[in-house]
Amino acid sequence: MNKYSYFYKMIEKTEYRLNQIFTATLNLTGKVGIAGLKMSDIAKEAKIASGTLYIYFKSKEELLNALYYKLQRESAPAIVDTISHLPINIQLYKMWHIALKRLVEDNMRIIFLEQFLISPLISDTNKNLDIKFKNYLKELLDKGKKENLIKDIDSQMLISLIIGFIRTYSTYLVNEKESILTDDLVDKSFALCWQAIEK
Repeated sequence: MNKYSYFYKMIEKTEYRLNQIFTATLNLTGKVGIAGLKMSDIAKEAKIASGTLYIYFKSKEELLNALYYKLQRESAPAIVDTISHLPINIQLYKMWHIALKRLVEDNMRIIFLEQFLISPLISDTNKNLDIKFKNYLKELLDKGKKENLIKDIDSQMLISLIIGFIRTYSTYLVNEKESILTDDLVDKSFALCWQAIEK
């Protein structure tokens, strides 16, 4: 085995372990909440030794912040830079599509994200990620109001409506065993949301 194949095997093993740990953390958050999480329980849920868990994360705080960052990098905030040149409705649609897809794939994300955002364990870096994304949404909606595309309603209220709709709808899809997220459902649900906010 050459040194490069060994290196790539180590990377694959690390990614596999991290996914095990993150999945276990999400599952346990759904059962016991952020406050009830213990490193030993996470290790048990991930089917690894506690010592192995501490190789990857020194503390619960470090683990939760890493998970939050990972979830944000996989969802709508991750695409902002690549869509900011597009028309407002297209930007909102693209964020809607990726957020709905991620939430339906793993609805435990909602529970984790909602609890972690108000947790004292959240790092300043992750707080700033959330603030940056909400500011982006606010600026986008404000721009839409100036262009006479979006209702002249408080932007925070509009953001609450958008986020509330997507969370509720994704939870519905997850709980309905025969519901599968299709492009048609993404399009129809976004159209309803857009109708609610457009002028």
